[in-house]
Amino acid sequence: MTWEYRVMSRNNELAIFEVYYHENREIKGYSIDPTFPSGETHDELQNNCDLYIRALEKPVIKYEE
Repeated sequence: MTWEYRVMSRNNELAIFEVYYHENREIKGYSIDPTFPSGETHDELQNNCDLYIRALEKPVIKYEE
């Protein structure tokens, strides 16, 4: 199983969620709550923010309960 951050639309609001995929790249599931950038060091935080920027470059996914 793989994952990535993706922008999702839920209740007329956009946010970034963790999205999990099957091996065939179909969505398996996603986090219940939006995520936020974090890291134990400045470099880790920068790397995490880079992943967020990549999420902004992909199509928005509709959040379904």
